[in-house]
Amino acid sequence: MTKKSILIIEDETIISADLQARMIDMGYEVFAAVDSGEAAIRAVRNRTPDLILMDVHLSGALDGIETAKRLKKIIKSPLIFLTSNSDDPTFRRACSVQPQAFLSKPYRTRDLEHAITLAINQSAPGTPAPGTKRKEASSAHNDRLFIKVKDRLVRLMFSDILYLEADDYYCKVHTEDHSYLATKTLKKLCAQFPPKLAFFRCHRSYVVNLNRVTEIGDGYVYLGKHKVPISRSKRAEILALVNNM
Repeated sequence: MTKKSILIIEDETIISADLQARMIDMGYEVFAAVDSGEAAIRAVRNRTPDLILMDVHLSGALDGIETAKRLKKIIKSPLIFLTSNSDDPTFRRACSVQPQAFLSKPYRTRDLEHAITLAINQSAPGTPAPGTKRKEASSAHNDRLFIKVKDRLVRLMFSDILYLEADDYYCKVHTEDHSYLATKTLKKLCAQFPPKLAFFRCHRSYVVNLNRVTEIGDGYVYLGKHKVPISRSKRAEILALVNNM
């Protein structure tokens, strides 16, 4: 099986060497390791990496975000930003280029590995990558959600979300295989959802994706192997909604 290739764009020599070693330990091929945006653009002229790991704050004329904008015009590889500065202005600028994740230094190997796996899987055949016709058709990006998870920015497709669960001042976002603790309340997170999405608040603490509902019982709604409580007063409404879909 061919190893996935990772392009590393990092201008700090020690950090770059550490990333290269981690990629090799994880079983990836280092596509190239460069220290500037200009070098990154040259590196992808003839080949395309499976994923890009890039520092937001690069020395030279192009910072990481500007480099990402230019790379997106050439290749469609998924992108993970790495930064020592996770302030809100940087976070908002990073969102503009639609990275798959946003990791703050120092990052744990497990977090890095999970972010890489998720990013590559989301861009695999059958999953539209950034820039494809499906996403271009949605200028408001109505098919995805960016959530801040600790010091990371994680991109999730709405279609992959099974349900959301309130957790005090936070919200857990559940997919088939992962759960993410978003740093927003359930109410605030759902306010970001486009109004036409088929999400329904079946309980004070739960919102489910109606497109993923497989069974409705007396006190629970099932989404494959997942079970979510449903308020008695909401059962008739959710039945009607599912039957009309």
